[in-house]
Amino acid sequence: MVDQSKPLRKSQRVDLKTLAEELGLSQSTISRALRAHHSIPESTRRRVTSAAERLGYSPNVRARGLATGRTEAIGLVFPLERLQLAQTNFVDVLTGISDVVTRRNYSLLLTPFSDNEQEVLRKLATSRTVDGIIITRPLVDDPRIPLLHDLGIPFVVHGRSDADLPYSFIDIDNAAVFEKLGGLLLDYGHERIAVLNSFLRFRYANARREGYRRALEGRGRVPDPDMMFETPMTEQAGYDLATALLGSENPPTAFLCGSVFLAQGVYRAATERGLRVGQDVSVVCHDDGLRGIRPADFDPPLTSTFRSVREAGEHLAETLINLVETKGNKEPTREVAEVDLILRESVGLHRHHR
Repeated sequence: MVDQSKPLRKSQRVDLKTLAEELGLSQSTISRALRAHHSIPESTRRRVTSAAERLGYSPNVRARGLATGRTEAIGLVFPLERLQLAQTNFVDVLTGISDVVTRRNYSLLLTPFSDNEQEVLRKLATSRTVDGIIITRPLVDDPRIPLLHDLGIPFVVHGRSDADLPYSFIDIDNAAVFEKLGGLLLDYGHERIAVLNSFLRFRYANARREGYRRALEGRGRVPDPDMMFETPMTEQAGYDLATALLGSENPPTAFLCGSVFLAQGVYRAATERGLRVGQDVSVVCHDDGLRGIRPADFDPPLTSTFRSVREAGEHLAETLINLVETKGNKEPTREVAEVDLILRESVGLHRHHR
Protein backbone atom coordinates (compact mmCIF):
# COMPACT_ATOMS: atom_id res chain seq x y z
CA MET A 1 0.00 0.00 0.00
CA VAL A 2 1.41 3.41 -0.99
CA ASP A 3 1.65 5.95 1.83
CA GLN A 4 -0.25 9.02 0.52
CA SER A 5 0.64 11.24 3.50
CA LYS A 6 2.23 14.66 2.94
CA PRO A 7 5.93 15.04 3.60
CA LEU A 8 6.83 17.00 6.71
CA ARG A 9 8.97 20.13 6.67
CA LYS A 10 12.38 19.47 8.18
CA SER A 11 11.87 22.18 10.76
CA GLN A 12 8.63 20.61 11.97
CA ARG A 13 8.95 18.74 15.28
CA VAL A 14 7.47 15.26 15.10
CA ASP A 15 5.38 14.57 18.19
CA LEU A 16 2.66 12.03 18.91
CA LYS A 17 -0.03 14.34 17.53
CA THR A 18 1.91 14.88 14.29
CA LEU A 19 2.43 11.15 13.86
CA ALA A 20 -1.26 10.48 14.49
CA GLU A 21 -2.30 13.05 11.87
CA GLU A 22 0.25 11.68 9.41
CA LEU A 23 -1.23 8.16 9.66
CA GLY A 24 -4.88 9.03 10.24
CA LEU A 25 -4.94 7.21 13.57
CA SER A 26 -5.75 8.29 17.12
CA GLN A 27 -2.91 9.27 19.45
CA SER A 28 -3.86 6.45 21.82
CA THR A 29 -3.61 3.90 18.99
CA ILE A 30 -0.21 5.30 17.99
CA SER A 31 0.97 5.13 21.61
CA ARG A 32 -0.20 1.54 22.08
CA ALA A 33 1.30 0.47 18.75
CA LEU A 34 4.70 1.90 19.71
CA ARG A 35 4.55 -0.11 22.94
CA ALA A 36 3.57 -3.29 21.03
CA HIS A 37 0.36 -3.51 23.06
CA HIS A 38 -1.48 -6.82 22.58
CA SER A 39 -4.66 -5.01 21.46
CA ILE A 40 -2.96 -3.59 18.34
CA PRO A 41 -2.76 -5.75 15.18
CA GLU A 42 0.74 -6.58 14.01
CA SER A 43 0.13 -4.89 10.63
CA THR A 44 -0.81 -1.61 12.36
CA ARG A 45 2.17 -1.85 14.70
CA ARG A 46 4.55 -2.29 11.77
CA ARG A 47 2.98 0.64 9.91
CA VAL A 48 3.30 2.92 12.95
CA THR A 49 6.87 1.93 13.82
CA SER A 50 7.94 2.29 10.19
CA ALA A 51 6.47 5.80 10.01
CA ALA A 52 8.03 6.73 13.37
CA GLU A 53 11.47 5.68 12.13
CA ARG A 54 11.01 7.44 8.78
CA LEU A 55 9.90 10.71 10.36
CA GLY A 56 12.40 10.64 13.22
CA TYR A 57 9.81 10.43 16.00
CA SER A 58 11.13 9.73 19.51
CA PRO A 59 8.76 9.55 22.49
CA ASN A 60 8.86 12.18 25.18
CA VAL A 61 9.12 9.77 28.11
CA ARG A 62 8.71 12.44 30.79
CA ALA A 63 5.59 13.90 29.17
CA ARG A 64 4.11 10.46 28.60
CA GLY A 65 4.80 9.53 32.21
CA LEU A 66 2.99 12.62 33.42
CA ALA A 67 0.05 11.82 31.17
CA THR A 68 -0.22 8.14 32.10
CA GLY A 69 1.00 8.26 35.70
CA ARG A 70 3.50 5.52 34.84
CA THR A 71 7.28 5.30 34.78
CA GLU A 72 7.20 2.72 31.96
CA ALA A 73 9.81 0.73 33.83
CA ILE A 74 9.57 -2.67 35.51
CA GLY A 75 11.80 -4.12 38.19
CA LEU A 76 13.38 -7.59 38.37
CA VAL A 77 14.37 -8.52 41.93
CA PHE A 78 16.81 -11.41 42.33
CA PRO A 79 19.46 -12.73 44.74
CA LEU A 80 22.95 -11.41 44.00
CA GLU A 81 24.30 -14.99 44.02
CA ARG A 82 22.46 -15.71 40.76
CA LEU A 83 24.77 -13.28 38.97
CA GLN A 84 27.82 -14.79 40.65
CA LEU A 85 27.05 -18.39 39.63
CA ALA A 86 28.90 -19.61 36.55
CA GLN A 87 26.04 -22.05 35.89
CA THR A 88 22.53 -20.67 36.08
CA ASN A 89 19.40 -20.25 33.95
CA PHE A 90 19.13 -16.61 35.06
CA VAL A 91 20.69 -15.18 31.87
CA ASP A 92 18.15 -17.10 29.77
CA VAL A 93 15.26 -15.68 31.80
CA LEU A 94 16.77 -12.19 31.61
CA THR A 95 17.17 -12.43 27.83
CA GLY A 96 13.48 -13.22 27.37
CA ILE A 97 12.41 -10.40 29.69
CA SER A 98 14.74 -7.93 27.97
CA ASP A 99 13.41 -8.79 24.49
CA VAL A 100 9.84 -7.92 25.47
CA VAL A 101 10.77 -4.87 27.54
CA THR A 102 12.66 -3.43 24.57
CA ARG A 103 9.83 -4.20 22.14
CA ARG A 104 7.23 -2.60 24.42
CA ASN A 105 9.39 0.53 24.95
CA TYR A 106 9.78 -0.04 28.69
CA SER A 107 12.90 0.10 30.83
CA LEU A 108 14.15 -2.73 33.04
CA LEU A 109 15.54 -2.01 36.51
CA LEU A 110 17.67 -4.90 37.80
CA THR A 111 17.52 -4.98 41.58
CA PRO A 112 19.80 -7.53 43.25
CA PHE A 113 19.68 -8.19 47.00
CA SER A 114 22.03 -10.00 49.35
CA ASP A 115 19.95 -10.43 52.51
CA ASN A 116 16.66 -8.60 53.23
CA GLU A 117 14.67 -9.04 50.04
CA GLN A 118 11.39 -7.94 51.58
CA GLU A 119 12.88 -4.56 52.51
CA VAL A 120 14.20 -4.17 48.95
CA LEU A 121 10.75 -4.98 47.57
CA ARG A 122 9.01 -2.57 49.93
CA LYS A 123 11.39 0.24 48.99
CA LEU A 124 11.03 -0.46 45.27
CA ALA A 125 7.24 -0.62 45.44
CA THR A 126 6.85 2.61 47.44
CA SER A 127 9.49 4.68 45.63
CA ARG A 128 7.43 4.81 42.40
CA THR A 129 10.54 4.10 40.32
CA VAL A 130 8.86 1.10 38.62
CA ASP A 131 5.32 0.25 37.56
CA GLY A 132 5.57 -3.44 38.40
CA ILE A 133 7.86 -6.14 39.75
CA ILE A 134 9.00 -9.64 38.72
CA ILE A 135 10.10 -12.04 41.47
CA THR A 136 11.73 -15.43 40.98
CA ARG A 137 12.27 -18.80 42.72
CA PRO A 138 9.22 -18.71 45.02
CA LEU A 139 9.27 -20.54 48.32
CA VAL A 140 6.57 -23.05 49.30
CA ASP A 141 4.90 -20.40 51.46
CA ASP A 142 6.39 -17.20 50.07
CA PRO A 143 6.04 -14.03 52.20
CA ARG A 144 6.82 -11.79 49.21
CA ILE A 145 3.47 -12.53 47.59
CA PRO A 146 1.23 -11.20 50.39
CA LEU A 147 3.67 -8.29 50.82
CA LEU A 148 3.42 -7.18 47.19
CA HIS A 149 -0.31 -7.88 47.17
CA ASP A 150 -0.76 -5.57 50.19
CA LEU A 151 1.48 -2.88 48.69
CA GLY A 152 -0.84 -2.80 45.67
CA ILE A 153 1.83 -2.86 42.97
CA PRO A 154 1.39 -5.10 39.91
CA PHE A 155 3.68 -8.14 40.07
CA VAL A 156 4.25 -11.52 38.47
CA VAL A 157 6.05 -14.58 39.83
CA HIS A 158 8.37 -16.92 37.92
CA GLY A 159 6.94 -20.07 39.46
CA ARG A 160 4.22 -20.62 42.05
CA SER A 161 3.78 -20.53 45.79
CA ASP A 162 1.05 -22.03 47.96
CA ALA A 163 -0.01 -18.51 49.01
CA ASP A 164 -3.82 -18.34 49.08
CA LEU A 165 -4.09 -15.07 47.15
CA PRO A 166 -4.92 -14.09 43.56
CA TYR A 167 -1.63 -13.37 41.76
CA SER A 168 -0.09 -13.85 38.32
CA PHE A 169 2.55 -16.48 37.67
CA ILE A 170 4.38 -18.15 34.81
CA ASP A 171 5.41 -21.72 35.66
CA ILE A 172 6.03 -25.17 34.23
CA ASP A 173 4.50 -28.42 35.43
CA ASN A 174 7.37 -29.29 37.76
CA ALA A 175 5.60 -32.35 39.16
CA ALA A 176 5.42 -33.75 35.62
CA VAL A 177 9.18 -33.19 35.19
CA PHE A 178 10.15 -35.80 37.80
CA GLU A 179 7.10 -37.96 37.20
CA LYS A 180 8.05 -38.40 33.52
CA LEU A 181 11.78 -38.80 34.11
CA GLY A 182 11.37 -41.01 37.18
CA GLY A 183 8.71 -43.12 35.48
CA LEU A 184 11.01 -43.65 32.52
CA LEU A 185 13.85 -44.96 34.72
CA LEU A 186 11.48 -47.20 36.67
CA ASP A 187 10.05 -48.62 33.45
CA TYR A 188 13.59 -49.43 32.33
CA GLY A 189 13.91 -51.60 35.42
CA HIS A 190 15.96 -49.29 37.65
CA GLU A 191 15.36 -49.69 41.37
CA ARG A 192 18.23 -47.74 42.95
CA ILE A 193 17.69 -44.25 41.54
CA ALA A 194 19.61 -41.30 43.01
CA VAL A 195 17.33 -38.25 42.89
CA LEU A 196 19.31 -34.99 42.76
CA ASN A 197 16.76 -32.27 43.52
CA SER A 198 17.02 -28.63 44.54
CA PHE A 199 16.29 -27.43 48.10
CA LEU A 200 12.81 -28.27 49.31
CA ARG A 201 12.16 -24.75 50.61
CA PHE A 202 11.56 -23.87 46.95
CA ARG A 203 8.12 -24.73 45.72
CA TYR A 204 9.33 -26.17 42.40
CA ALA A 205 11.59 -28.67 44.21
CA ASN A 206 8.66 -29.77 46.37
CA ALA A 207 6.52 -30.25 43.26
CA ARG A 208 9.24 -32.34 41.63
CA ARG A 209 9.56 -34.57 44.70
CA GLU A 210 5.79 -35.07 44.64
CA GLY A 211 5.95 -35.98 40.94
CA TYR A 212 8.60 -38.61 41.62
CA ARG A 213 6.52 -40.01 44.48
CA ARG A 214 3.56 -40.32 42.06
CA ALA A 215 5.75 -42.18 39.57
CA LEU A 216 6.76 -44.63 42.31
CA GLU A 217 3.26 -45.09 43.70
CA GLY A 218 1.85 -45.70 40.23
CA ARG A 219 4.19 -48.68 40.01
CA GLY A 220 3.60 -49.96 43.54
CA ARG A 221 6.84 -48.56 44.93
CA VAL A 222 7.73 -46.23 47.82
CA PRO A 223 10.47 -43.56 47.94
CA ASP A 224 13.85 -44.40 49.49
CA PRO A 225 14.78 -41.35 51.60
CA ASP A 226 18.46 -42.38 51.50
CA MET A 227 18.45 -41.82 47.73
CA MET A 228 16.80 -38.36 47.78
CA PHE A 229 19.19 -35.40 47.85
CA GLU A 230 18.81 -31.63 48.15
CA THR A 231 21.69 -29.96 46.37
CA PRO A 232 22.83 -26.82 44.52
CA MET A 233 22.14 -27.20 40.81
CA THR A 234 25.79 -27.13 39.71
CA GLU A 235 28.17 -29.44 37.88
CA GLN A 236 30.47 -29.63 40.93
CA ALA A 237 27.59 -30.69 43.20
CA GLY A 238 26.56 -33.39 40.72
CA TYR A 239 30.14 -34.60 40.43
CA ASP A 240 30.68 -34.73 44.21
CA LEU A 241 27.43 -36.60 44.90
CA ALA A 242 27.88 -39.04 42.03
CA THR A 243 31.50 -39.73 43.00
CA ALA A 244 30.46 -40.63 46.55
CA LEU A 245 27.44 -42.69 45.48
CA LEU A 246 29.17 -44.61 42.70
CA GLY A 247 31.98 -45.46 45.13
CA SER A 248 29.59 -46.86 47.75
CA GLU A 249 28.89 -50.56 48.45
CA ASN A 250 25.47 -50.46 46.80
CA PRO A 251 25.68 -47.76 44.11
CA PRO A 252 22.68 -46.42 42.20
CA THR A 253 22.07 -47.70 38.70
CA ALA A 254 20.48 -44.42 37.60
CA PHE A 255 20.53 -40.68 38.36
CA LEU A 256 17.55 -38.35 38.10
CA CYS A 257 18.96 -34.79 37.95
CA GLY A 258 17.05 -31.56 38.48
CA SER A 259 19.29 -29.66 36.06
CA VAL A 260 21.54 -30.26 33.08
CA PHE A 261 24.47 -28.93 35.14
CA LEU A 262 24.03 -31.66 37.75
CA ALA A 263 23.91 -34.24 34.96
CA GLN A 264 27.15 -32.85 33.55
CA GLY A 265 28.82 -33.59 36.89
CA VAL A 266 27.35 -37.10 37.01
CA TYR A 267 28.73 -37.82 33.53
CA ARG A 268 32.20 -36.72 34.64
CA ALA A 269 32.09 -38.89 37.79
CA ALA A 270 30.88 -41.93 35.84
CA THR A 271 33.59 -41.53 33.21
CA GLU A 272 36.29 -41.31 35.90
CA ARG A 273 35.12 -44.68 37.25
CA GLY A 274 35.23 -46.24 33.80
CA LEU A 275 31.42 -46.46 33.58
CA ARG A 276 29.54 -45.97 30.33
CA VAL A 277 26.46 -43.75 30.59
CA GLY A 278 23.47 -45.45 28.98
CA GLN A 279 24.95 -48.90 29.57
CA ASP A 280 26.46 -49.17 33.06
CA VAL A 281 24.52 -46.28 34.55
CA SER A 282 21.55 -44.25 33.29
CA VAL A 283 21.23 -40.48 33.60
CA VAL A 284 18.27 -38.17 32.93
CA CYS A 285 17.75 -34.46 33.66
CA HIS A 286 15.55 -31.44 33.36
CA ASP A 287 17.11 -29.34 30.64
CA ASP A 288 15.22 -26.19 29.65
CA GLY A 289 17.36 -25.68 26.56
CA LEU A 290 19.84 -23.35 28.20
CA ARG A 291 22.28 -21.61 25.93
CA GLY A 292 25.87 -22.81 26.02
CA ILE A 293 24.99 -26.36 27.15
CA ARG A 294 22.94 -28.75 25.03
CA PRO A 295 21.97 -32.23 26.26
CA ALA A 296 21.94 -33.42 22.65
CA ASP A 297 25.70 -32.70 22.50
CA PHE A 298 26.57 -34.87 25.52
CA ASP A 299 28.36 -38.18 24.92
CA PRO A 300 26.11 -40.09 24.82
CA PRO A 301 23.25 -37.61 24.14
CA LEU A 302 21.34 -36.92 27.36
CA THR A 303 17.66 -37.73 27.93
CA SER A 304 15.86 -34.65 29.25
CA THR A 305 12.62 -32.79 29.75
CA PHE A 306 12.41 -29.47 27.96
CA ARG A 307 10.61 -26.14 28.16
CA SER A 308 12.20 -22.88 27.06
CA VAL A 309 13.32 -20.63 29.94
CA ARG A 310 13.80 -17.74 27.55
CA GLU A 311 10.15 -18.07 26.51
CA ALA A 312 9.16 -18.01 30.19
CA GLY A 313 11.05 -14.70 30.51
CA GLU A 314 9.11 -13.29 27.57
CA HIS A 315 5.80 -14.33 29.13
CA LEU A 316 6.80 -12.81 32.49
CA ALA A 317 7.45 -9.41 30.91
CA GLU A 318 4.35 -9.50 28.67
CA THR A 319 2.13 -10.47 31.59
CA LEU A 320 3.49 -7.75 33.86
CA ILE A 321 3.33 -4.95 31.27
CA ASN A 322 -0.25 -5.93 30.40
CA LEU A 323 -1.12 -5.82 34.11
CA VAL A 324 0.44 -2.37 34.40
CA GLU A 325 -1.38 -1.02 31.36
CA THR A 326 -4.77 -2.35 32.47
CA LYS A 327 -4.08 -1.01 36.00
CA GLY A 328 -4.53 -4.52 37.35
CA ASN A 329 -8.16 -4.64 36.18
CA LYS A 330 -7.91 -8.14 34.75
CA GLU A 331 -7.91 -11.68 36.03
CA PRO A 332 -4.50 -12.92 37.17
CA THR A 333 -2.53 -14.84 34.56
CA ARG A 334 -1.90 -18.39 35.80
CA GLU A 335 0.22 -20.12 33.19
CA VAL A 336 1.50 -23.67 33.68
CA ALA A 337 3.41 -24.93 30.64
CA GLU A 338 3.78 -28.62 29.86
CA VAL A 339 7.25 -30.11 29.46
CA ASP A 340 8.42 -32.34 26.61
CA LEU A 341 10.31 -35.57 27.30
CA ILE A 342 13.16 -36.09 24.83
CA LEU A 343 14.48 -39.66 24.90
CA ARG A 344 18.14 -40.04 23.97
CA GLU A 345 20.90 -42.63 24.52
CA SER A 346 21.69 -41.89 28.19
CA VAL A 347 19.06 -44.38 29.40
CA GLY A 348 19.44 -48.14 29.19
CA LEU A 349 17.72 -51.19 30.65
CA HIS A 350 18.91 -52.21 34.09
CA ARG A 351 21.10 -55.29 33.67
CA HIS A 352 18.64 -57.58 35.50
CA HIS A 353 15.95 -56.64 32.96
CA ARG A 354 18.00 -57.31 29.81
